[in-house]
Amino acid sequence: MKIIVNQKLLMLDGEMNIEGLLSELSVSTKYMAIEVNEVIIPKSEYTKYLLKENDIVEVINAVGGG
Repeated sequence: MKIIVNQKLLMLDGEMNIEGLLSELSVSTKYMAIEVNEVIIPKSEYTKYLLKENDIVEVINAVGGG
């Protein structure tokens, strides 16, 4: 399955949820958000949300500042 993650093509073997994707990418879920096809997905949905062919995923890291 092909998806786009942060503007880069990624090939996945079979079905995968957001939690599995983040694990495969070694991304911590602390201080970040996930957007799929321009919709923010709540962290409570990461295990339930199955990615689909041609999904566009953005991993957004929170940046502190003042």
